Amino acid sequence: MEINKLLSIFPNADLKDTPISNENYLSIPIDSKWLTLSRKNLSSRETALLNLIIADTPLQNTNSANSHTWFRRLFLGEKHFQEPVKGQRVRIIQINLVSHDNSIPVNNWLHAFKTMFKQPFLDTFLVNNHEAIVVETLKDKMYDNENFLGISQALDSDFYCTSKLYIGQYWPNDDTIEQLFSNERKLFKFQLQQNTSERIFSISNSILKYYFEKQLSQDPLILKSNSELFNMPDAKKTVTILYQNGGNISITAKKMFLHRNTLQYRIKKFQETTGFNLRNMDDLLFCYLLTFQ
Repeated sequence: MEINKLLSIFPNADLKDTPISNENYLSIPIDSKWLTLSRKNLSSRETALLNLIIADTPLQNTNSANSHTWFRRLFLGEKHFQEPVKGQRVRIIQINLVSHDNSIPVNNWLHAFKTMFKQPFLDTFLVNNHEAIVVETLKDKMYDNENFLGISQALDSDFYCTSKLYIGQYWPNDDTIEQLFSNERKLFKFQLQQNTSERIFSISNSILKYYFEKQLSQDPLILKSNSELFNMPDAKKTVTILYQNGGNISITAKKMFLHRNTLQYRIKKFQETTGFNLRNMDDLLFCYLLTFQ
C-alpha cells in the first residue's frame, strides 16, 4: 500500500526513518520509511488489518536486525554498555539494494559482500528489503571508494541487483557515533533522492551538494550567478571536470578530449565573459557549486 493512502486513513500517524522500539506503538515498513502509529488510537479491527499488512511485507528483517547490538545502537538509540576498545575507530557502510530478480534474496548479495574482505566486519545486517548496514573497524588494510565500486559492480552482476553505497568516515567508537551516523544517513538519503548515476558516496562528494540544496540554492546571488555563468557552451562540463581534477589543465583537457590550448582558450573566454578565473581555486569552487542547480 502507498504511504499517502495510509496517511489519509491514519492522519495521526508519523513517518519515520526507523522503527520505534516500544510496545505502545506499531511500526509498519513502507518503502524506505516506517509508518508509526500509537496503539491506543487504533481499534482492534484496525490493529488486525495493519498487522496483516506487516505480515504481507516481504522479508521482514527488522526482527532479526533487533538481535544486532549495532542496529539497536544506531537506529533505536540504545546506549552502548560494553567497555570501549581503546583507540578503536569504526566506519559504517550503508548499502541500498534494488533487486531485479525477486527469486534471489538480497541477503545473498550481503553475504557475498562480506566474503570479499579478508578482515571480518564488526557487524552486518539487513534493515529492511533494500537497506543493509556494515560496520567495519579500522585495520591495516583500508579499502577506498574505487575498491567498493569494483566489488559492488561484480556482485550486482552476479545477483541481478543495483547497489549504491555510502562509505562513512572512520570515527571513534564512542557515544558520539550514533549522531554522526544519523548525519551520514541524511547525506545518503539525499543522494538517493537525486537519482544520480553515481554509485559510491561519501562525505566528500555529498556534503557540498546537501548544504547547497538546503541553504544556498534559492539565494538571489546564486540564482543570478547561475543564469549568467552557464550560457556559454560546455561551461558546466568544463567547470565540473576541472574541479574534479583539482584544477589541473592537462588532465582536464585529456578527459575532455581537447587540446590543452583549446581548454586554456575556453577558460580565458569564461573569465572575460563572467569575471571568474577558473585557475583560481576559490572561483573554481564557487562555479562548481553553481553546477548543482
